[in-house]
Amino acid sequence: MKTTFNEDKLKLIKHVTKLQGQLDSVKRELEKDVPDCEKTSATLYAASRSFASVRTIFVKCFLTKEFLKESRDEKRLDQLLTLIKG
Repeated sequence: MKTTFNEDKLKLIKHVTKLQGQLDSVKRELEKDVPDCEKTSATLYAASRSFASVRTIFVKCFLTKEFLKESRDEKRLDQLLTLIKG
C-alpha cells in the first residue's frame, strides 16, 4: 500500500507516543517499593517491539524522502527495507 510522507510521519509520531507511554509505565513500576517484575518485563518486551516498529517506519520515511522522491518505486523500497531489517 502506497502512503505519503506525511502519513508515514503521523504513524511515526503515533508509535513514538506509544513507546513513551510504555517507558513511563516501566518507570512508574520501578518507582514502587515492590515492583511487579513480570509486568515490567512484559512492558519492556512490548516497548522493544514498538521501538523496532519506530525504527522501520523512520527508515521508510527517510528513504522515501531522500532517495525515492517523486518516483516512488514500491518494489525497490520493499527490497531496501528487507535488507535493513536483516
